[in-house]
Amino acid sequence: MAELPTINLALYAQTDVGMVRSGNEDNFLILDLSTGKSWTASEQEPKELLTYTQGYYGSLLAVSDGMGGALAGEVASRLAVDTVRDRMLQLQAHDRYSKIPFHERLRVSIEQANILIHGESQTNPAHKGLGATFTAVATQGNQIFFAQVGDSRAYLIRQGKIFRITKDQSLVQQLIDAGQITEEEAETHSYRNVILQALGAHNNVNVEVSSLPLCQLDTLVICSDGLSGKIHNEEIEEVINEANDFKSACQTLIDVANERGGEDNITVVIAQFSGTGLWESSSDPIDPQIIARAPETPTEIDWEMGETGDSPDSSQFKHVKHDGPVKTDGDPRPTEPLQATSAQTAPITARLPRNPPAPAALPDRRGPITSVFSAEDIAEETELVTQRLAQVTAPLDSRQTRPFAAEQTNNLSNEQDKAPATNSESEQPTPHPEKTNSRKGIYFLACLLTLSVVGLAVGATFYLKQQADERTATEQREKKRQRDNQDDKEGKIGRLREKIAEINKKLQSTNKQALIKKRDLLSENLRNMSLRLDEINKIPSENPQLISQGCKEVEKGLKEIEDEVNNIIFQGLQPLQSGSRRPVKV
Repeated sequence: MAELPTINLALYAQTDVGMVRSGNEDNFLILDLSTGKSWTASEQEPKELLTYTQGYYGSLLAVSDGMGGALAGEVASRLAVDTVRDRMLQLQAHDRYSKIPFHERLRVSIEQANILIHGESQTNPAHKGLGATFTAVATQGNQIFFAQVGDSRAYLIRQGKIFRITKDQSLVQQLIDAGQITEEEAETHSYRNVILQALGAHNNVNVEVSSLPLCQLDTLVICSDGLSGKIHNEEIEEVINEANDFKSACQTLIDVANERGGEDNITVVIAQFSGTGLWESSSDPIDPQIIARAPETPTEIDWEMGETGDSPDSSQFKHVKHDGPVKTDGDPRPTEPLQATSAQTAPITARLPRNPPAPAALPDRRGPITSVFSAEDIAEETELVTQRLAQVTAPLDSRQTRPFAAEQTNNLSNEQDKAPATNSESEQPTPHPEKTNSRKGIYFLACLLTLSVVGLAVGATFYLKQQADERTATEQREKKRQRDNQDDKEGKIGRLREKIAEINKKLQSTNKQALIKKRDLLSENLRNMSLRLDEINKIPSENPQLISQGCKEVEKGLKEIEDEVNNIIFQGLQPLQSGSRRPVKV
């Protein structure tokens, strides 16, 4: 019997709070769609998912970066990974929805997560402003699908070279695409953290889906911006190519991001694919194919529809070609499809109150999702201008034609009534051309003046709105600058306090006699440094130079104390011999 083609996965995922944040708002998802086994950031590491053989239904890997402040960001990312996991399993086991193509089931699952998070943000005051990015990589057979919402990223390493697959849905990415800034300028741009899409921000979301063929030894890297904002693509490639295993590669990448500031949470997922069921890799250009949302893809899910097969709409997807592996006599699939049980077909969570349904087909747009004016504002403004122009232009046309002719006829009739009857044509009254032309000129000037006034009014309205928008933007930039200064201040002071604690721990744990004699003096110096940090913490964040100067003084003092402690501790010790351990270049 011929051996069945197989696809094997070896992977690891890790998340870290970073050096500044007090909580971790990132999350990740590893899901074997054939067995239903999953792994998220809140769960223990499952050995059975670190290496396994992909089944018929495929696999799903994802990273989500939460936002919203306090605990809201953590809630958003958890809702995102949990909902997408549950919906993918439910859709593939449903009689009707299992007929939807694989990549459309992925799209619908993410849309369902958006609805759930948006509803939570609108109904729970504690979670107002809830949102999360979501970058997913799903594989079925030897095809790989990418789904993107926000600015987390997915990379592909093929033949030792790294390629960035997803495009950030961010303001700076729009500026890069427009040629206004470079990639290097984007790294330090004041709006580098402004994203254009997130799960939960609106009741509709545009999930960008693309696909590639999966090849032998392809390595996927998915990460939050806490990593991609600190490490360049080539550095990620070098770390992974030189690491002994993916666990150490994840740890090295996180360590490097923390060494470079670690201002944000850091999450990374690394997975490599191998097996006889994959194409051999080639040096052809990496060109992901964008997949627009299919018109027949549902915008709402009704879990009770189609279960018995007699629903009038149950054949809606029969004409849709299923893009997964198809069992044939010559090419049997490795595993049979899961049988739909009551536990699988029933929704895992209760149905929430729905917002107005989304359009049947969203455009495959890649431009900004937000704008200065809403659709309602534009419609009202357009209707108002149209009414004003109609009021002005209608009298203008009438006064230039019929009113003039009618007025001339009336004048002639009145003059004829007053004049004596005569048979001479020369004695009959005639219209005065000068008077008629004068009236036309007056009406024309009046209409022109009216148009000018309306134009000035509209222009003044837009000018005032522009000025108000500029003031709002200035205020937002000022608030952001203040937040950045405060974050920078807290980060510097926090790192110095950690340094004091580290030195003090080393000081208290040693049994060196020479250090014991100086312990009181050194402890007093550390307390003085801590008091100095308290004084620096009272300095307003609007004085970054003064704060930076004070922190440098404390850092210099701590360096002197640490050097003295180390000199005493290591006095008389032999220098370490160089080992065979090779450092990873970053």
